[in-house]
Order: sequence, then structure tokens, then C-alpha cells
Amino acid sequence: MPKHWNRDPIQAAYDLWVAKGWEDTADGMIAVTSLLRVHQLLMARADEILAPVELSFARYEVLVVLYFNEDAVPLSYLAKALQLHQASVTNLINKLEKQGYLERRAHPSDRRVTLAQITRTGRARTRTAIRRLNSELFSQLGLTVEETRAMVSIFAKMRHAWGDTPQDGGTDATGALLPVAQSTA
Repeated sequence: MPKHWNRDPIQAAYDLWVAKGWEDTADGMIAVTSLLRVHQLLMARADEILAPVELSFARYEVLVVLYFNEDAVPLSYLAKALQLHQASVTNLINKLEKQGYLERRAHPSDRRVTLAQITRTGRARTRTAIRRLNSELFSQLGLTVEETRAMVSIFAKMRHAWGDTPQDGGTDATGALLPVAQSTA
């Protein structure tokens, strides 16, 4: 019969790692597991906040890219900007088009390229979604500004280690360059 879990499962996993003799990887395991759990919590909260405006966080992200681009953009641009596979972008575009939040158009000079442009309805919906997320999620992380910036810097370092950011590490929320610590390994 399984043990009754009356404590934090992530801490329990850490204790199991140590008990099995994997102390050298226990901190990395708990860091990854904690980060993935926070991701699950954030996605669930974002989707809950966006449900009344008939959006998922993934569809919101597409609309935000389009919202800040005056012109129609190629679907390939959306895939790069959102770091998604082209098929995923196409699926999101299909859903948003059915909702009337964007329009798909042919490129005027390249028939191979499909463009997406936000509609007036999509623009209004995006403004509402941004207001909701700003007030109910982005400002409610339970962290100080300093902690939030430190977390972003740590994430930038991790992303750089995995080849996901420019050499300089990019910029933080204030536009300041993020230093990327060089590994000594």
C-alpha cells in the first residue's frame, strides 16, 4: 500500500534522493522539480484568469505578439518569437481565427508565406487579457521586486547554459544587460 503523503512531495523526493546515495544530484533534482511544479501552477493560474475572456495562455501569447506589431506577421515569425513548432502555431492561429481575434492573409509578394493580423476584436480582447494578467498574476507572484529580478537573472543564466539566449545574456525587466556567469567546468 502506498505511503500517505502528508508533506511536500518535492521535499520527500529530495530526501529519497539523499537516502539512495544521490546527494550529488539531489539539489539539481529538487531545483528542476520545483521549477516544473511552479510552471504548472503558473500555467493553471494564467489559464484560469484568461478563461473568462475565452483565451488560453498560449493563445494570449500569440495575440500579444500581434498586438505589438502594427502590420501582419508571417506565421514563421510567430513560431520564432514564441519558440514554438510551426504546427503548434498553425493550431493556435486556427483557434484564434475561429474566435474572430485574428485574420489570416496571403503575403502580397510571396505566395508561400501566410500572414496573421490581429482584428479589432482581438485587439480589445488582448487589452482585457493584459489587464487581467497584470492585476491577477504578474503583480501577485509573492516575491519582492528584488527577488523577481534575481529569479529572472538566474533563469537567464540557466537559459544561456542551454543555448537559449544571446551571448550577452539579454536584458532584465529594466532593460539592463544581464551578466552571464561563465562556467568554470
